[in-house]
Amino acid sequence: MLDIGDDIGAIVVHLADRPVSGELHARPAGRAAGQFHTGVHERPVGGQLVPVAVFPAVRMGDYEVLDSDGTPVATVTVAGGTVSELRLPPLR
Repeated sequence: MLDIGDDIGAIVVHLADRPVSGELHARPAGRAAGQFHTGVHERPVGGQLVPVAVFPAVRMGDYEVLDSDGTPVATVTVAGGTVSELRLPPLR
């Protein structure tokens, strides 16, 4: 279940592999503070199990998705009432 609407959207990230930590982190773009995380779980996508992270309630704006050492690996723009999706290559 996603809690989106008004100025809240969601981020769904499809990963090439599951991070060792079992979590994926994000933060507002350009800001080291405000980092948040979610679990990565295998979900059926197109007949295959794919590691997917869902950030279910994110305030609209620009965000960076981070690898395990905190380096940004992707950026995503979240709009209120919508779901933004990313596909990431293998992470470190």
